[in-house]
Amino acid sequence: MVFLFKDRSDLNLIFLVLLSVALHYHVWMHPPLVVANDSDGILSYFLHHYLQHLSPWILIVLFHTIILSQAIRLNILLSNFKMFQQISYIPAFTYIILTAIFPYWDVISAGLIANSLVIWILVKLLRLYDQNQPKTLEFNIGLIVGLSIILYEPIAILILVVLFALLVIRPFVLTEWIVLIMGILLPFYFIFTYVFLTGNLADFKHYLPKLDWKNPLVEPSFQIILALVVMGVQLIAGFYYWNEQQSRFIIQVRKYWGVIFVTLLLTFFQPILFSVQALYASAIVIAPLASFISFAYATPKRLLIPNLLFWTGAAVIVYNHLG
Repeated sequence: MVFLFKDRSDLNLIFLVLLSVALHYHVWMHPPLVVANDSDGILSYFLHHYLQHLSPWILIVLFHTIILSQAIRLNILLSNFKMFQQISYIPAFTYIILTAIFPYWDVISAGLIANSLVIWILVKLLRLYDQNQPKTLEFNIGLIVGLSIILYEPIAILILVVLFALLVIRPFVLTEWIVLIMGILLPFYFIFTYVFLTGNLADFKHYLPKLDWKNPLVEPSFQIILALVVMGVQLIAGFYYWNEQQSRFIIQVRKYWGVIFVTLLLTFFQPILFSVQALYASAIVIAPLASFISFAYATPKRLLIPNLLFWTGAAVIVYNHLG
């Protein structure tokens, strides 16, 4: 199975569709669940009030469209910035597998949709490296982050990511930091102005991220533990092969991977900080997680380990849905 996606042929786009249909086979028996609430951003409000009542077929098509578009966009990101020695469809392949392994990522949620914003922000951040006049791009990055927080509050964790990226990708220039921060704050400035002029100043707090320190895995089910163990093994394998490749990367690519690593680290702990629907919100870790795990599928010359990882993951997917 894995060898199909190590080729850069566009025919693999069809295989990606078939892979998504196969691994998410349960949605053909039971339409994908729409999970949302009114307390963590406009995106969740939209899902709660408008998407939950759509027909099953529309939900199925929407579910696969979201996952496939994100998988392909991540693949393009990693290919365009030459973050792998060989261009392939392995990152997209890995992304689709991860969305199916963990039960809380196998639904239509604001966290899953927000991955499109995470990938978009990463694309913008990596473009900073070779910019001679970066202030416009930095302002746009800040603006995208600010708007994304309003759409989905847990993305606030990416403020730390963009600050780290600016620190490692660009030489320190105070005005660049000010421009970035102004971009982040601008959407909140307009909201504050609106609620102030309309006499609803107390409503402004509803647009600010709400931190709630809590352990999301108090009593995890066996399916959750099994999925976490399998993903943990895949991540360890991915880190092993990623570390093997480090000496072959130019400095620019090493900095790119530093940004992806910090994104992985911060989004991994994000469910502890934003405990409202924490495990569903953890979906924003998928893009950086898939980026590193992809090394376990793409790097080995022999396919024994990649195939073993894939079929183990497939077995967990089947078990979780049968259970």
